[in-house]
Amino acid sequence: MVLQFARGRCVVPSHSWRGPGRFDDRTDSYSPFVRTLVALAADHAPRARFATAGLEIGEAFLWTIGLLGIGAVVLLVTSISAGAASLGIALAARLVFVLILMLAALPWLRGRTGTLDPAALPQDLLP
Repeated sequence: MVLQFARGRCVVPSHSWRGPGRFDDRTDSYSPFVRTLVALAADHAPRARFATAGLEIGEAFLWTIGLLGIGAVVLLVTSISAGAASLGIALAARLVFVLILMLAALPWLRGRTGTLDPAALPQDLLP
């Protein structure tokens, strides 16, 4: 969970890292803590907003689209400079087609995005 204030933000993790692939699950104590924090923030800092932490799937998808777009341009430029323009155009066209499909699927990948109002926190957000 990320608590956003006017001048900064605070990340409150729900797991404690013990090693590669090993985490302490502290959901039992985390959920009451966050509910108390939300109630206090709603009273004392009404402009504070909560958001879910981590990389959203839509954001990761956009990064993938951007990198594939850069790859298509680099592929096209290097193939033209090597004298294989027709092969480069054919391969870049296929990459651009995949990019168009990914852009078309992007609206469905947006899950719970944006900020959460502390006064109206969804009940299904925390166990």
